[in-house]
Amino acid sequence: MIRPVEVTPAPGRRERKKLETWRKIRHVALNLILERGYSTVSLEDIARAADVSRATLFNYFPSKEAMLFAPDPEEQQRWQSFLDARPKGEHPWITLEAFFLDYTAGYETKLRLQKQLQAEVAALRQGNQDVSERLSTFLTDWLGPRLHAQGRDPHDAALLSALAFTVMGVVFARWQADEPFSVFQDLLRTTFRRAGQGLTSTL
Repeated sequence: MIRPVEVTPAPGRRERKKLETWRKIRHVALNLILERGYSTVSLEDIARAADVSRATLFNYFPSKEAMLFAPDPEEQQRWQSFLDARPKGEHPWITLEAFFLDYTAGYETKLRLQKQLQAEVAALRQGNQDVSERLSTFLTDWLGPRLHAQGRDPHDAALLSALAFTVMGVVFARWQADEPFSVFQDLLRTTFRRAGQGLTSTL
């Protein structure tokens, strides 16, 4: 069943201020952990660097894990807007390539951190899995109607989403956190196009 994305009114001043604080804490936390390591950064360190009280920090994030994996409150709206703006007749695989290039461009620090932590903090793998499942579900739900509108089989939505995540996994495994992020993006672009050879003519 397709889950429609609710169109919410523009946030007021108070809501915008809360969102700015949420993003500030998240930004500070990611950079501190990337610089010093996950286990050596405390919640007090993050609160101090973000210039908020510990109580305020807990109002936004219950744990360090949440700072890494909790979705931005406007994240799904951005996904929806980006995909809806793509050409209606564009092959879905091309759309997915564009989406993941745009999506990862906004998460350089987070991706570097996940690469750094994948061996250090095994307990965080569940958080990564939750993020992937949330995005996969969204993409599958979006792809179904788009495939149908193009006269394609909407049941291929899950297959296309799964293939796109396989590409992401291959690229993430090859890329090293000390390499320029442009290397990641080039690998992502190239691997999407290699995986899409033949796919765009059969689906």
